[in-house]
Formats: sequence, structure tokens, C-alpha cells
Amino acid sequence: MTYEEFKIQLYHSLLELETAKEMEIGILERGVIYEDDVAKRVIRTVTLSEEGREDTVLRMDLLYAVWDKGEFDCMLYWPVRQFYERFKTEGWQSVLPELAAAISRENVRKGKLPTEKDTYIQQRANLILRALPFERRKEELGGCVYWTFGDIALVLYLLVYDDPENYLTLKLERSLADQWGKRDAVLLTGALLNCQLRMPPRLYYAQDALRYYDEKGGVFMAGEEGVPVKILKWDETQGRIGYRLTTTRRINGAIALFYPGVKERLCELLGGDFYVAFTSVHEAGIYPVRFKTLSDVKAELEHNNALLESRSFLTERVYRYVSVRGELMEV
Repeated sequence: MTYEEFKIQLYHSLLELETAKEMEIGILERGVIYEDDVAKRVIRTVTLSEEGREDTVLRMDLLYAVWDKGEFDCMLYWPVRQFYERFKTEGWQSVLPELAAAISRENVRKGKLPTEKDTYIQQRANLILRALPFERRKEELGGCVYWTFGDIALVLYLLVYDDPENYLTLKLERSLADQWGKRDAVLLTGALLNCQLRMPPRLYYAQDALRYYDEKGGVFMAGEEGVPVKILKWDETQGRIGYRLTTTRRINGAIALFYPGVKERLCELLGGDFYVAFTSVHEAGIYPVRFKTLSDVKAELEHNNALLESRSFLTERVYRYVSVRGELMEV
């Protein structure tokens, strides 16, 4: 079956699903400019989420489902090419059940795309922060709300929906935030606390990045449930290898360092100052200063960044938490 034949059959297969009867199903082709409102809104949502910028055309063929359009729009989307590559080796049984499960999952139906009519009360629980490289993406942040730390921007986003398999966020445009009449500090502080509530911080041994993370492990903050990570302050070998700071979802994990109390707790556990090397937007490497030289940390980060895909890159800089000052500083 050719790619074009697969695309048509995939579309009709989704249409025939009983759980999709109340949805608008469609396929958008890359490079095409669409005029209807639904297509334009889907494209805007996808390009903002995937590429961090608003665009009028897609760079990939997309299958989408939109529903509940009377009050607000909910949306799912899938890159067609990825499904085709899987179909060629695994068949339809690896494609259609996934689509059926996604559109019938009730908690996904709670997803909501923002509109100008939304109030702060309606959306405040869905505000989150994401860490982005400030210099690399400075132009696209012109209409956004954010804090900066060094060359990192902590940008205000709206969580559209979140379940074990789907995580869609959109930058919150300043024009919408300004309508709420809230100071930036109020919006950003609330969003950071939302992140901590939705995705608590987790600390793992660096070598565990090569293995499956224990969903219940990595707990290091007081009052959290789960299996505490065992940190031995005098363990020089582990100190040189380092630790990985992330979140329970292991996405957007760099933000965990900025949660209230995290830096101070790490300092307590590690017995003093530590280096921070953000190895992606999803995690940070943590190294006790007394066991790791700054030159080694910088060399490892440079090597890591050279292998990292651009959308996951965060920074080339290394930071140090200085306990006597209670500050995180660039070194």
C-alpha cells in the first residue's frame, strides 16, 4: 500500500469508529494553506505547540479530530507519516487500536483550547511554566509572559490537555493575559506552583537514565509519598557520576529546579554546594562540588548538547548553587 492510499484508508477508518461520530475528522496536508476556521485553528495550535511559533502551514501531513465546538474546541492530532512507517512493519493492528483508545478516553475530552472569552478563574489551574532557551527563541517570546534566569526563559503556557499519552501546551499570549488584569508575577508564580502540584520533582542516579525509571521512586522532598532516593553524602563515586533532577512525568523536568525549596533540599542532601548542568528542557544534571570539577561538568554538558535534538536544548551554561548565599549562580 502506498503512502497516499494509506492516508485515505486511515481517514475513513477513523470516520467509521463509533466513538468518533460526534467529532469532526480531517486530514491536513503539509504545505497547503487552508481557509476554513477549523483547519486554521488546528494548524495554529499544532505549530505553536510543536514548533513554538504560529504558522499558517504544516510541515507534515496531519490527521485530526475536533469536537464540542458549540462551547469550546477539543482536539487530538496525529502525524500521518509516523503511522505509515509503523503500519509497514506492524500492520493495522498497531495503528487503529491506538486511535480508537485515544478518541474514546474520557479524560482527554476535558481538553480545552483557549479563547478570548476565557477568564482567569476558568484557566488559572491550567497555567504552567516551561523552560526555553532565551537567546535562541527570543524573537518568538515578544508576545509572551516570562521570567528570565541567565539564558533561560521560564515561559507562561496553558496546559490544553494532559493524560498518560498526550501532553499539549500552548504559549499564553500576552494579549489574553492582559485581559485578566493580573500582574505577571501573579500569573507566573501561580503557574510554577501548578507545575509543582501536577508534576512533583524527582531525583534519580544519573546512570538510571539508561534504565526504566521507577514511577514511585526518586522522592526527595519532605511530605511526598513514594520511595525516597538514597543519597550518601560521602559517596564520591556517585558524586562524580551525578544525579538527574526531573519531574514525575519526566517531561518539562528542568522547571523542577525552580520549585520552592528544591535547591535548598538538594544542598541539604548533598552536603553543600552543587553544580547544575541542564542536559535538556526535561532534566538537569546535579553534581556535588566537592566530587566533580567544573571543567568536567562543562565538558560533559558540551558533549551532551552536541548530541541533543534542537527542540530539547536548553543552555550551554553551567550553574552553581552557593549555599552560603542561598543563590544559584552562573560559573
